[in-house]
Amino acid sequence: MRVVPSVAAFLIRTWCRTCKVEIRINQHAEAAAVRECNGAVFATWHQRMFYFFHDFGSRHVTMMISSSRDGEYANRVALRLGFRSVRGSTKKDGRNAMYELIDKLRKGGHTAGMMADGPTGPPRILKMGTIKIAKETGRPIIPMMYGAKRKIVLKSWDRYLLPLPFAKIVIYHGTPIFVPVDASEETCEQIRKDVERIMNEMADFCDTFWGANPVGKPGYDLPEFCL
Repeated sequence: MRVVPSVAAFLIRTWCRTCKVEIRINQHAEAAAVRECNGAVFATWHQRMFYFFHDFGSRHVTMMISSSRDGEYANRVALRLGFRSVRGSTKKDGRNAMYELIDKLRKGGHTAGMMADGPTGPPRILKMGTIKIAKETGRPIIPMMYGAKRKIVLKSWDRYLLPLPFAKIVIYHGTPIFVPVDASEETCEQIRKDVERIMNEMADFCDTFWGANPVGKPGYDLPEFCL
């Protein structure tokens, strides 16, 4: 518990620092929304989390991390990377953790980071938790995606994307999306569908930025370079 998280955090940070962010799209709109709203809910796919361990950690984003033993390893790594955390998941203590995260956002000065398709998927399908947190706090959802010119795609359930060391990176900061506090279930479901579509379009844009095909999207084959 003492050694492994420290080593893992060092390797992730070092790996990501070798990569070069070539362009950030729409960054000013995202930064203005976070400043004006005193927080936000960043949403990305589980598939896209690796580089955001570095990018979100440097912003001290608050994440919901499982309260299991494996989650304890992940939590210690996340804290060493600069994250804040609340403990719980959809399978254990999830409701309490969600309301703890909502409370922190309401108090201001916090941004939340959500792997919006959860820890087990289905991949690239937005779960309602992101919508609920935005509705309860009044903070905007800001989709976040990245792509890498050189990458490995794992044959995992989500087709996890790893930028190769020294890869060029594009980061897409999405336009802020608000969920009205009085939104009905039908309205929330429509917003959920809209955010999911936008996130998938952003992921495809990042993947095709250097002329490659979309990565790990249902209906697409894996690229040749995969493990």
